[in-house]
Amino acid sequence: MARKLTYDDQWTFKDMGNVALSPDGSRVAFVMFSKDKEQNEVRSAIMLLHLDEHGRALGEPHQLTSGSKVDSYPVWAPDSKRLLFISNREGDKNQLWLINTDGGEARKLTSMLNGVSEAAWSPDGQWIAFTAMTASSDDDDVLTGRKSLDEAAKKKREEEERIGLRTITKIWYRLDGRGLFEKFPHLFVMPAPTGDEKCDPATIRRLTRGDFNHVHPVWTPDSTEIGVLSPRADDRDRSWVSDLWLIHRETGEERCITDGSLELASFAWSPDGRQALLIGAQDMRKEGTSNIRLHLVSRDGGEIQTATREVDNHAVPGSGVQFGMPGPYHPQWTADGEHIYFLVAEHGCSHVYRLDVAQKSVTRLTEGEHIVYFLALLPQDRSLLLLQCEALHPWEFYLLPLDGEQTAERLTHLYDRQLAEFVWSTPERVQYKGANGDLIDGWIMLPIGAKEGVRYPLLLSIHGGPQGAYGIGMSLLFQYFAAKGYAVFYCNPHGSHSCGEAFMRQVEADWGGADFQDIMLGVDECIARGIADPERMVVTGYSYGGYMSMFIIGHTDRFKAAVPMAGVSNLSSFVGTSDVGFWMTIQCKGYPWDPERADYYRERSPLSSAANVTTPTLFLHPENDLRCPIEQSEQFYMALKMMGKAPVEFVRVPAAWHGGTSRPSLVYARAEKALEWFGKYVEIRPEEYE
Repeated sequence: MARKLTYDDQWTFKDMGNVALSPDGSRVAFVMFSKDKEQNEVRSAIMLLHLDEHGRALGEPHQLTSGSKVDSYPVWAPDSKRLLFISNREGDKNQLWLINTDGGEARKLTSMLNGVSEAAWSPDGQWIAFTAMTASSDDDDVLTGRKSLDEAAKKKREEEERIGLRTITKIWYRLDGRGLFEKFPHLFVMPAPTGDEKCDPATIRRLTRGDFNHVHPVWTPDSTEIGVLSPRADDRDRSWVSDLWLIHRETGEERCITDGSLELASFAWSPDGRQALLIGAQDMRKEGTSNIRLHLVSRDGGEIQTATREVDNHAVPGSGVQFGMPGPYHPQWTADGEHIYFLVAEHGCSHVYRLDVAQKSVTRLTEGEHIVYFLALLPQDRSLLLLQCEALHPWEFYLLPLDGEQTAERLTHLYDRQLAEFVWSTPERVQYKGANGDLIDGWIMLPIGAKEGVRYPLLLSIHGGPQGAYGIGMSLLFQYFAAKGYAVFYCNPHGSHSCGEAFMRQVEADWGGADFQDIMLGVDECIARGIADPERMVVTGYSYGGYMSMFIIGHTDRFKAAVPMAGVSNLSSFVGTSDVGFWMTIQCKGYPWDPERADYYRERSPLSSAANVTTPTLFLHPENDLRCPIEQSEQFYMALKMMGKAPVEFVRVPAAWHGGTSRPSLVYARAEKALEWFGKYVEIRPEEYE
């Protein structure tokens, strides 16, 4: 008999990682992450799924690698039998490993000093390119493993990293989860192994240098050059602009083929190698945040053409979901180079589109309430392999035929048995009028065991961003809240993506404006539908959701308790303390010291309304947060504590940063702390549930 989800149950669900389709279309390698509750650590293994000549699954996936630590980032050899992957199974650094998928043990290929980040196998099968973090002081022989440090040298190096003085000269000099920009990913190349021979570190050649990143290495089809994204402009410390650089395999010659106008996320070469498809948004300093679109540029450089101008949404699967992020996302060229298949985020969903390259026209190929996050074109362009999730089902593989009727066929049943153990709350999409009369997408989840005609405690959750978005994908967190007796409401207010570029931009210079109205009107909708008990409502959110939670309690006393997580309370100090403070000045359309913007910074900072707060509030914040530094919660906590108008507590989360934690238990602890706090001020009445 199906039962309610518990705290312990959440640990048992696996998350999807990177996916790779073999060149011949016969095998799919994909990563599955699991959480060991006893050891309090994350592990992952690479799984293998075999496909027949039509792209349909041959049996169930089986585990290929040990999964004793973290095995990730599968990359196929051109022979479709051998597989590169990255693993930390020997020590704390990720290294390149190789395994034959027909059988045999994995073997280690690299011993890089700082580990390996990404890898790419050349189409001719002769070379492997990879990126690895390097410091300017690293000796290349030590870096590549040609020479080892003795214990004294290791100790000296570690001591310097720990207590050495750090001189800062840039505006953007650190990144959440990474720390100070003291090491940068650089490009290396090595001969690909042909047999079981041991890889010689002396054959590894470094191709790039400098204090800038090199990411997403992709070989040109002729295997002579490697494309990488790299920000090298003089003002790179105040923008997210990257350019596509080509690095020659033999000479290391570098040339840039883009013009510094785009914030590039990824790229893909045309089959003939004559042009590159660019996935990116325009520089936010021009007009503000813009849609991520597809663009085309010649391999020789020149004019960049926008190919999806008519699509008014991100040309990426942008809606946030749980159960991992299957990727990498690369739009798919057809073999003749005439069409490109890609994804578009729309109203909490994402769908498959086809671009006619010559005509610059697009056609939507899928419908329905789902999110597609990965796509790969099978040989002969006969069909697309997709990874898709729905409101009550995590990621599964699907096959979308491209000849005739385009109905996706499900290939796997990764979660069926586990899902059947529990009773779930079905999210209901609601559209209601928000600020300016615009339609807002929201979702309501009833508590497990809800009865007709009964009003329930409402838990309002607000997404991050602000230009993020909730999606229709399944959320274990929200299901857990529903199992605990709460009706859950979440929405995509003004500023959220997947509702058009103009809608997304309306939050800029209007934090706490139309977005606040949208959220509160959504709460009113829950009350009007007879779902929410207006005397038992609580609010929470993370990042921008933490900001909005703080803003709400300073502007209304409708909520009985609040748990702002990793939020922003002072827009002015955020500019100077966040790793992306320069971004905030663009969001706010000016600097806090500009006379014409000073009032905005003050009025839209939740801290300015602290004197109005009577809502019991629990602040929760990662101690190593560089995106929304912990001082943001410290300021608001101290203000409320000193005023003494409302109960207030502050939970500091060690070994955690804005985008992650060192231990999975810390993620689940957030929800437990929030529920514990809400339970002090909102009554869950057992008699109201079946």
